[in-house]
Amino acid sequence: MIEIARLLMRLVEMVVAVPIRVARFFTECIAFNPRLGALRYVAIAAVGYLVFALLLVYVIAPVRGFTGQLYLSDALRYDAERWLATAIYDRSGNFVGTFDPRLDSKQDVNWTGEAIDIGDYTANPDHKSIPVREVPEYYWKCLTHHEDRYIGTPLNPFGIDLIGVLKIPYSTIRRSIALRRPVLGVGGSTLPMQFARVIYKTPPSESEGPFAKLSRKISEWWLAPVIYFELTQGGDNSRLKQWAANHLWLAQRTGGTSLHGVELASRIVFGKEARDLTVAEQFVLASAVNKPIILLEGSEELNKVRLDRWRYIAEVRARVCAESLIDDEEQKKTVVFDLIALAGGPPDPRVQPGLDKSLEQLAPSVAARARANPVIRANLLMPAARYGLREEMKQIYGFNWRNHVRGLTASFDAGDNLAFARRMGDSLVKLNAALSGRLDPRFTLDPARVADEVEMPHVAVVAADADGRIVRYYESTATAAYFGSPIARDDVTGFYERDREPRMIASVGKMIAAIAIANEGKDTPATPYIDTDAPEKGLETCRHGGGLRRGRSAELVFACSLNEPLLLRTAQIGQSRVQDLIDRFGFNMPPKNADGEGTPASTAAVLGQISGSPRRVHQMSSVILNALIGRDAVKVRPPTLIERYDNAIDAQKDGPSVNEVASSLIPRSLIRRGGTPVLKALLEAPLCYRANKASQGTLKSLAGWCAARRPDLRLHFAKTGTQVTLDPDATVDTWTTGGLQFDNGAAYSYVVVIGTGSASTPWSRSVHASQATAPLLAELLSELAADAKAHPRPDLLPEVPHAARTSPQTPGPKTSGWRALPEKERNAAFGFN
Repeated sequence: MIEIARLLMRLVEMVVAVPIRVARFFTECIAFNPRLGALRYVAIAAVGYLVFALLLVYVIAPVRGFTGQLYLSDALRYDAERWLATAIYDRSGNFVGTFDPRLDSKQDVNWTGEAIDIGDYTANPDHKSIPVREVPEYYWKCLTHHEDRYIGTPLNPFGIDLIGVLKIPYSTIRRSIALRRPVLGVGGSTLPMQFARVIYKTPPSESEGPFAKLSRKISEWWLAPVIYFELTQGGDNSRLKQWAANHLWLAQRTGGTSLHGVELASRIVFGKEARDLTVAEQFVLASAVNKPIILLEGSEELNKVRLDRWRYIAEVRARVCAESLIDDEEQKKTVVFDLIALAGGPPDPRVQPGLDKSLEQLAPSVAARARANPVIRANLLMPAARYGLREEMKQIYGFNWRNHVRGLTASFDAGDNLAFARRMGDSLVKLNAALSGRLDPRFTLDPARVADEVEMPHVAVVAADADGRIVRYYESTATAAYFGSPIARDDVTGFYERDREPRMIASVGKMIAAIAIANEGKDTPATPYIDTDAPEKGLETCRHGGGLRRGRSAELVFACSLNEPLLLRTAQIGQSRVQDLIDRFGFNMPPKNADGEGTPASTAAVLGQISGSPRRVHQMSSVILNALIGRDAVKVRPPTLIERYDNAIDAQKDGPSVNEVASSLIPRSLIRRGGTPVLKALLEAPLCYRANKASQGTLKSLAGWCAARRPDLRLHFAKTGTQVTLDPDATVDTWTTGGLQFDNGAAYSYVVVIGTGSASTPWSRSVHASQATAPLLAELLSELAADAKAHPRPDLLPEVPHAARTSPQTPGPKTSGWRALPEKERNAAFGFN
């Protein structure tokens, strides 16, 4: 025991004595040795710098890292989160791009290029990168080999590299001699120090002087330990790898616009996800740090620089990684061969063929920029849908949607929808010309004429398939009012509160009356309804205003959207039944008057005084569509622009939020199965009703789209509505909504609305849905016919009974499929009789 104590004491003496003897030797033999002359000053400086480096790396860095992360960790996490982009894919899986920073940030968004102060916070210019889920193995190995070889080792335990710090005097002397002027040397930029540059926008500059460079280096030394401690808590460096994969600058478009992060760069440079990169491609991207790839051609001089840089990245830096990091000789040969093939020239930015064709056809002047810039690309390919996508996510997650969503897949093909949007724009120009004499001077329907004093009413043209996936989406404003009025959105949380929705749905509310009548099971299309304002002649037409009391058929009443007979009939059903339908569809009743009296539910539904968003009206049509095609047991969700989410945390979308705009509805819980034939007949009437060999309904201009008159349709229903102010000629909103199914089973619901949604802001006079929305609907229907041919849904067609399939047929015109059956058997098979 005594021997052990003696040994320990001896070790303590040595620990104390060695530094003293070293210090004595330095002072006696070097610092105060006159024989060394001026060299002793150099030695003093060298030893002093060595002591400074040791204190910086092993004393200051750990103390600063531990204390700094106690109060800076939240700010660092927020800063890093702000820079994560949300990837957008279309239905075909094509990478469309990323959200514009102005749409992709809750607050503090800064795209000015300069740091700006917001209260007590400094918002630095934004860069955006798609967060990579798994950091490519060889990317990390090559990156650390080039940029921070000793990270996590005794030479760099806390984010500052000792060897790098010691290199600075040597590189200072060497560079100063080479340039013949004082220049501060380089070295020691660890990954945490580079993160500080990227996050706080303090990159090296060729124009910075030695004092500016020294100041920048000191600030990086000050922040790097804090970043390192924050990213390696508990000995886990996975967050450090994530930052290295997400935030470093790897490529740039000619003239600017850098690409940060391996995920985003791999999409643009190689046209694939980071997880699919080859080893050679991982080495190339890792080697592009501090030597970013130049994406597009420019001047002759720039093209030479672009090629030289690419070859340096692929042939020199990436090859160093291959030869140093791969032990297996066969794999090494393969990777080196791949690098030689890549070194032939920098690849052009990659865009999937379908999207590239759309860019060339519809935006040729900026197609090249869009290929290299994911933000411009998304802005061009999804000019309106990106606002809708964001609004839908806000209605589920609120303003914090970026904490949940890493990427999303849209429910439509970007190229097809962009072409549709252009056709909608052309249709609006024609509509503007046709209605120009009736428009309020403050409004226009021509998107090109929108100016400071002339605005465009909200125009939404949206169609979804039978499963609720939106396949065509057009909106004219950035407010995404299809998802609800801006006034109904909480300014603090971002959630939509449907009880605050003020937009009245006009006569499309009569669809609720039609459901209530069909559910009662007493009426047929021919049932007479009492009209107290009937004309003396033409009872079979849409004439009214004669002041006579006459019976008019239910089919005509719905075809012509007559109020008086339907008010009387719906009131007979009972207010509780109608109120139940209004509540379950999620519409709001009109406010009570000063005496506390409310509007009867039947009146509110028939006159369209109930309120709801276009999306909710669309969902109602989707419920009816599914009931009529025999899918009354499926859950009908609100129409959605998002096919699926790529979550930031896991692959599954979070559970539905309690604040989600609407819930799924089961058709048979709202529509009685035995009532579907009557419901079908009543809601087909606006398209199909005829009298005196002439179409009479509110949609008579689209009578050719009646299912009975088109061989490719088996169902089409629709309802129009026009909302006015107290002045019956002051048009606030025009609506058309409905659904259809084609012969091949493809089925769609739709809504078309033009208006302001505000009773105090009419946009035209004496303009009705048949004049405003019908022309846009005609274009949409043609679009859906083409989509149906491309996407048949035989699974949505009912099974034809065996007896009906084998029954003898009367010779006649050659037909096939369900139309080959006799009409009675066909209707029976489809549940319409």
